Amino acid sequence: MWSFENPAVKNGILAGIGAAVYILLLYLINAKLVFGAASFVTTAIFIFLMVKSVKAEKGLSEYTSFSDALKPAFLTYVIANLIYIVFYYVLVNFIAPELLIMQKEMAVAMLEKMSGFMGEEATEAALEQMESKNFDFGIKTASWTFAWGLIFPGFLVAAIIAAVMKDSRPVQG
Repeated sequence: MWSFENPAVKNGILAGIGAAVYILLLYLINAKLVFGAASFVTTAIFIFLMVKSVKAEKGLSEYTSFSDALKPAFLTYVIANLIYIVFYYVLVNFIAPELLIMQKEMAVAMLEKMSGFMGEEATEAALEQMESKNFDFGIKTASWTFAWGLIFPGFLVAAIIAAVMKDSRPVQG
């Protein structure tokens, strides 16, 4: 199951490295891009390779149940997400710690832009809360991010892929 021969393992590694390289390129081009639509692109990379893993699984048997499709999709996500979280941890803690400051500044700026919708009191309260919030990405935060990511979007997306790609029940004859 954990062999590099396994398409889910191979695709998980490719997805994790692909997402990490993409984020690194964004950082090198313009660090603010790391916090834009980057998460949608990394998720798309994950989904593409999760689907590819299920297609490989389907090629191995005549009938692919929901469970048979769920396993390779989810394993691909688990491996990809682990690689990506480890990369992001190294990036923001050792390579580019200024990204954490930038993230906080961007969050504050977003709150300030929303002040018209929120009202002055709510905006001030939110800004105070934001200023006291810890944006560090240590081991504990990385672990929680990984664990939560396994549920959403990981398992949810894998279940949707499995539901779409499973085969209909074989005809009993």
